Amino acid sequence: RDVHEVFARYVEGTVPHLPWCETPLRPESFAIRNKLAALNRAGFLTVNSQPPVDGALSSHPVYGWGGDGGRVYQKAYCECFVSRRDANRLVDMVSNKNPSMNLYAVDNFGRELRAGVSDRGSGGGGGVTALTWGVFPNREILQPTVFDPAAFLVWAEEAFSLWTSMWINLYEPGSRPYDVIEEIRDTYYLVAIVDNDYVGAGRGGGGGGGG
Repeated sequence: RDVHEVFARYVEGTVPHLPWCETPLRPESFAIRNKLAALNRAGFLTVNSQPPVDGALSSHPVYGWGGDGGRVYQKAYCECFVSRRDANRLVDMVSNKNPSMNLYAVDNFGRELRAGVSDRGSGGGGGVTALTWGVFPNREILQPTVFDPAAFLVWAEEAFSLWTSMWINLYEPGSRPYDVIEEIRDTYYLVAIVDNDYVGAGRGGGGGGGG
């Protein structure tokens, strides 16, 4: 529970950074800060996320980018560490109740879970997908942020290693904090969920967030 509280306080702004988050919570997530804190206190330890945006002006003070005269879009995305039990619950949720979502998960030993992805090929839902894109006059569509399953697996190795290099090494082996962090590192999954249904999120952005 103490670990959950550290993550919750990060999104609330009282913890300045985490090993996976070197900067404070992004302004686009301020509106849903309380929801993110509740998620973290429930054991969904968020390290990256963004809200859906459906055609916000590129000059929008929070969601805009790329210069004036365009419209910007993004899919909701959440990346979090969760227990094996909660990872399986999320797989069930995506598989049976949320057909617009894709889920990718891996643990510290390389065991993978997937849902909403028919295969690993680029034509079967398992390839690179745009998370953020913009439409501007007289320019090609810009895609500054994408989700790449292969890159996610590489990142997951580093993400799990940070539990050791940036946290567990602060404690004596055999101590209660050491054992708690070690258990999280060795039993949790890093889960990434993409919601492809961004339509209707509003011209100023919607739910989601960064952790």
